[in-house]
Amino acid sequence: MRIAAALLALALAACGQTTEAPPAAEETSTVVRVPPPWFICDSINLPAVFVFDRNAQDVRIAEYTKADGSIVQRNGYSVGVEEGAAGSVNIELFRDGGSDGQARYTNPGMLETPASAYTSRFVSVMLDSRDIQCRWTPRARVLGFTSRRSIVVSEDASGALTYSAYNFADSATQRARDGAENARATAASLELTGGVAAETPQARTYTFETQGFRYVLTLNRDGTGALDVTRDGAPLQNEPLIGYQLGAPPAATPAQ
Repeated sequence: MRIAAALLALALAACGQTTEAPPAAEETSTVVRVPPPWFICDSINLPAVFVFDRNAQDVRIAEYTKADGSIVQRNGYSVGVEEGAAGSVNIELFRDGGSDGQARYTNPGMLETPASAYTSRFVSVMLDSRDIQCRWTPRARVLGFTSRRSIVVSEDASGALTYSAYNFADSATQRARDGAENARATAASLELTGGVAAETPQARTYTFETQGFRYVLTLNRDGTGALDVTRDGAPLQNEPLIGYQLGAPPAATPAQ
């Protein structure tokens, strides 16, 4: 199956890892660990984040609680029937000989702005009778999460960057809503504009500043990452990323 117009990359920070990261490859763009994930579902109706990894017909799902970012469980599934309906694709997930759920995504061509699908628009997942609604942001460059919050860096049609943080402490009072260009979201705990992207041989960074505060989201070549916040140059907090995925503009369709 081809997931339309999406580039996903995930880095999961292993707890207690003591081995050194492998040396960076001699490239000019950020590289993260492979195989790439299928997608991340940051739930907008449940206090959890789900990381999906797919290898052919095998799927591994890691569930993290928004109480403290700890992992709740990992489960293995197999991909069953994939059926298209009304501009969406429903993908059966099963284990132990029975159907236990499905993942549903929207074809980019059905979106208000197809070119906004920097990541695949997975809208919902059913797992063991749980209806999980997923966050989706048009033109998302990054979707990641720490033990305290989910983070999205997105851009508008002109390329201007926005940082949106969704604090886990606020998740109990957040309500899912539909946004512009088919967004699926909750109210942001913090939103900053005017970001600057940069890239070095070691990392990709997104930097946002406001009233003396500086927010830097770093995505390292070795697949790790972190959110660092300073005030007037003094460190305030450092939050390692547990996981993240990257998005990119879809490839242009060749003229016929």
